[in-house]
Amino acid sequence: MSDDTATPEAVESKRAWPVTAIILAVVFGLLFAWFLYQAIGNLVNVPAAYEQVGFGDRVPWAILIAGVALPVLLFAGAAWIGIRRTLSQRVMLFAAGLAATAATSFSLYVASAYLVSFS
Repeated sequence: MSDDTATPEAVESKRAWPVTAIILAVVFGLLFAWFLYQAIGNLVNVPAAYEQVGFGDRVPWAILIAGVALPVLLFAGAAWIGIRRTLSQRVMLFAAGLAATAATSFSLYVASAYLVSFS
């Protein structure tokens, strides 16, 4: 005979987002949020700073908007791909997404500086 009652561990392992994965997502979410916070700050402050130094016509709007969108998209992508994966695989997905966010953020800063210096 089979027993239809499941142990809490079995139920936890069948869930798409067990408690440990939720905690992991919150921790990485805070790290991604830092990059989002910086990008929003740049989106608000960079145009005024460019205007003050005479480069008002060279505000890199596409770069600033991409800087805001990428942390959100990469976090959502890592969370979506991580559904029904093991905890260690989720850690690797979130870490890869965070690394890509950091690298992209730095690349956007460099590209922005290049666009201003390229006269």
